[in-house]
Amino acid sequence: MRQRRSPSNHPSGFSLVELLVAMAIGLVMLGALFVIYLGGVQGAGQSDNVTRMGEDASIALETIARHIRMAGYSQPNILASTASIVVGGQTLQLKDSNFSGAGVRGCDGGFTRTTAAWDALSCSNSASASDAISIRYEGDSYNTEAVTGATGQVPTDCLGQGVESNATSATDASKRFTLVESRFFINSSSELACAGNAPNNSGSVSYRSQPLVSGVEKMQLRYGVASDGYATQLGFWGNAADVDALGGTADQNWARVIAVRICLQMVSSGADQVSTIPYIDCDGTTQTPSDNFLRRSFTTTVSLRNRIGVLQ
Repeated sequence: MRQRRSPSNHPSGFSLVELLVAMAIGLVMLGALFVIYLGGVQGAGQSDNVTRMGEDASIALETIARHIRMAGYSQPNILASTASIVVGGQTLQLKDSNFSGAGVRGCDGGFTRTTAAWDALSCSNSASASDAISIRYEGDSYNTEAVTGATGQVPTDCLGQGVESNATSATDASKRFTLVESRFFINSSSELACAGNAPNNSGSVSYRSQPLVSGVEKMQLRYGVASDGYATQLGFWGNAADVDALGGTADQNWARVIAVRICLQMVSSGADQVSTIPYIDCDGTTQTPSDNFLRRSFTTTVSLRNRIGVLQ
């Protein structure tokens, strides 16, 4: 006769050790997924910062470059072929337009006083501060965005403010024309700012400034200098102090500038990097920041179209 086995007294299921092992494996998998997710979020954030800095730098560089390209411009009053002289065996066209003088003036370390008159501009020469530049040219409804002023449609400065006729013509003392001046610098909030020469409510020039682009930590300017005020070939690159030391008057020295190299050091809006990330500054040197902000440098070179071939 066959004996029947009695039911086992051991319950079916997972033991405590098996549960602990399964939980440990699950936690490891969750941890790995979290690391992958966190890395993806950080990578996306860094990519977004790089893209945003690139877009802001493009806007800032083009804004400055657009004004530098116009530096020294003035509509000719007469186009007489006989209006010329010979200097050093070279025939040069005489200045026959309203505006005369240098169209650009720069400062290492920024202007000591942003609101100073053109002839009174002085430089702070701070090695750690950003450079600054002032640009002037004859404005009209074609090279600026004209707005309605007291005398009709008038040119505008870098802030879109209307500038009325404010200067006496170099060729006709009875004629007035509009001299537009725009000054670019970096303010204390790491913003590219501009001060324009539109008159205030009392009618006087105050060079009121407004920020244009945020996230600009530093601006470095270098100037391509010709051998004299008439040459069209680049002699050397230097800073503003090098131009000021050329030996002539301020207008004579700066009239030798035929190109400007602009470098902007951009900084991210937040310190959201997991570690410090090295960057290359405007001097081409690799720098390691002391914080977790992301930085990049962007450079462009602009020629002064309206300076070449014109007697200043």
